[in-house]
Parts: sequence; structure tokens; C-alpha cells
Amino acid sequence: MTSELCLMKSNFFFFIFIFIFSFTSKAELILENKFPKNIQGIWSLNCEAGTQVHIIGKNSSLWIDEDYVGLNMSKTSEVQGWTGYKWGELDGSYYYFLKKNTQNQLMELTPPEEWDGIDYSFLNSNDFSIYEKCDSIPSIYQIIYGEIVSLMNSKLIETCSDDSNPQACITETFNFLDVSSNGELSIAELTRAARILIYFTFIDKKTGEDRDIGFATYTTTSLFFPAISKILIGNYDYDNSNTLSLKELYTDRVADLDYQNLFKDNIKGLDPSELRKFIENLDFFKSILIN
Repeated sequence: MTSELCLMKSNFFFFIFIFIFSFTSKAELILENKFPKNIQGIWSLNCEAGTQVHIIGKNSSLWIDEDYVGLNMSKTSEVQGWTGYKWGELDGSYYYFLKKNTQNQLMELTPPEEWDGIDYSFLNSNDFSIYEKCDSIPSIYQIIYGEIVSLMNSKLIETCSDDSNPQACITETFNFLDVSSNGELSIAELTRAARILIYFTFIDKKTGEDRDIGFATYTTTSLFFPAISKILIGNYDYDNSNTLSLKELYTDRVADLDYQNLFKDNIKGLDPSELRKFIENLDFFKSILIN
């Protein structure tokens, strides 16, 4: 009896283990693919009106409408002919499923509330949104968010997602900012970097006061940041070229110190509230907003 009881207990615990493992393994999609080429592009409910524009890249997507702007980085997974991906929000994460129909339209489905991650029967539902393929981004959005779209189309996101080579991330960041491809960052290119930083700090997936400040800051950056860029260049421009090279940034640094990792860790740990406090304390910036 004792051996039979032990065998029953071991079988019971083995069954529990298999059940828990199978549940957890199915509870979340394994996202490891890029967005399929046939759904990459510009989509909208109405391309002429430019309402609810969804821009899909290889590993990222940008959603723009009158009340919301958000850039999301995610890989995908194929489920029953649909492309599933995760959209991260400030209050949590959500899943979306995309598929192109025979009319060259993009269908979008969302799981029901309290979805268990196992039941995909909702993919057979007709309760989906349909988006038309657009030839270009609406001009107003292109002017405001063109730099973010350029970031989506670059190699920067994919390169910096790989933690094994932080130096490659720094080099690719510099190359992305170097619009003229001359190995030097000008005042205009540094100002462009500031606008991108302000987008992620104040606008991306933000609402209310933060986003209002963000739009004001985003549109006035070109007025006040060139002065800050000159100060930055003045501190590192050792060859008096009026530009900044990656080599100059590393000049006078200790050779055996891992500055690549240090730089990346500092960027990851950047506190948006500190940046906001810095910008709000600039007297001349305040005067720009007031006037």
C-alpha cells in the first residue's frame, strides 16, 4: 500500500506540474518574428481624411489620431493565419491580431476582456476593424512625426534591442543622428536628437498635461535647443570644426573603462521627471511658451 500511495502521489504532482506548465506556456504568445512584409506600411480608416493612422514597420508600429500618439516596439507571432503582437501602455499591455484580406485591407481583432491567452476562438469573429492601405503619411503628421517614422525605418531599434553588443547600439545611434553621413553631428542634427527625446518624454502614449507640454516643447525645440547644442559642441569640439564626432566624445576617457555599457545604462536610467524639471527651469524656454 505504501508504494502504491507514493506512486499515486508522484503521479498526482506530475499531473499538476504538466497542467501548470501547459497553462503558463500557452498563456502568453511567444513573440519572435518581424511584422510580415505584406502588412508593413501605412494604414488608415480614411486615407484622404488621415484619421486613425497606423504605421507598421519591421519591429515597431506607430498609432496616430486626434487624441493619442504612441510608438510601440514589438515582435510578432503567427496564430491561425493572424499576426499577433503586444502593445505596451502605461497601465499595462494589450494584444492585437492583424491579417490582410483579399481586398488588400488590413483587419484588426482584439481579444475579449479577461482573455486567458489560450482560447483563440475570437479569431473567427467578424467583429474586426478594417483599415485601407495608404500611399503616404498625411502631410501634417509627416511634418510633426517624420523623425519618429525615420527612427522606425532605421536599424537603430533592432540593433539596440540586442544587449550583447552595446557599442553597436552607440555607433548605430550616432549613425542615425548623423543625417548628412559625414561622421560629425551638427547643431541641427543635435537639435533633431532633442526633438526625438522630447517625443518619448512627453508625447509618446501620454495624455493630458504631459502631452500638452510635449507639443509645445516639441514645436519650440528648434528655437531654443541650438543654443544648448552650441554649448555641448563647445565642450567636446577639440578640432574646432563646429561639429561633434564620436571620437571626440570618447577623447580623454580612460581606455580600460567600459564607457559603452556605462553610456547605455545611463540612457536606460534617464528619469523623465528630471528632464522635465530641467526644461521647465529654463527661463528663456518659459518665456517662449508664455509668449
